[in-house]
Amino acid sequence: MQKTLQTGVVILYIILSVSLLLLTFALSGVYISWLTLFTTITGCLLICFTAVHFRGLLYLFFRGDLRHPILEEETRLTGCLNEVLRDAGCRKKFRMRIIEVEKYDTLAYSTDIIAISKSFLDRLTDEELKGILAHELGHLISRDTTTSWAFATASIFPEMISWHYKWTARLITSFTFLSVVLILLLVLFRPRLLLSVLAVLFSLLIFRLLHRLFRWLMLSMSRLTEYRQDAFAHKLGHGTGLMNALKKMADYGREQVNTYFILMNGTKPIIYNRIRRLERLEGMRDTPL
Repeated sequence: MQKTLQTGVVILYIILSVSLLLLTFALSGVYISWLTLFTTITGCLLICFTAVHFRGLLYLFFRGDLRHPILEEETRLTGCLNEVLRDAGCRKKFRMRIIEVEKYDTLAYSTDIIAISKSFLDRLTDEELKGILAHELGHLISRDTTTSWAFATASIFPEMISWHYKWTARLITSFTFLSVVLILLLVLFRPRLLLSVLAVLFSLLIFRLLHRLFRWLMLSMSRLTEYRQDAFAHKLGHGTGLMNALKKMADYGREQVNTYFILMNGTKPIIYNRIRRLERLEGMRDTPL
């Protein structure tokens, strides 16, 4: 149910974004037929939901810190992964990669890649490693990466005009000043074009607000997805291993525990809340979460 809802949110975001963009063109005087609207929306949906196959690989090539494991690493990872796959009843082939970063990190990438940082791998026991692999396997089996890449691809344009960058304030100031000057000129010399300019400015504002709303929804669903995949690891019998791995991850550095920050920006829940839920699933606590 949650996965279906998450996919539906991404589809709705793409449809609304494309419709709003074409509406902006229409208000500017460009003729947009129903066929153009349908074709554009269909094309954008197709591009976004296949982006995991091409954007993910391009990102790895240009900016990724992933490498192939050496024999010692590969032997250990393959042995643990094969056991998890047997527990899940999954026959699909997956690739293992090592993240060359100092921090403790794990991720599911593309449609068949599970990666773990070298420093984290060195500190994990085999049972803890199986717990981590079970969690990441859940993401790939559920195709969570397909949905996340679809939203990321649809968000390219609004992220370009994001309010989060320091230089954006200057651009906004300049843009506002030029807009006022342009509107005054249009009022004086071409009043017929004033409606089109105001429509474009209003559409850009709505577009940005729409993106912020759906980004918050996707962050909320992403955190729920982490809980769901923790439960998947527990179902396979690797909940305790995952819980102990999360404890080591929490011990590595200061974890963000501010509820408001996580609510507005976090892709993952507070790590201690994940540990508490696993403790409950494993029968270690009876108190409410």
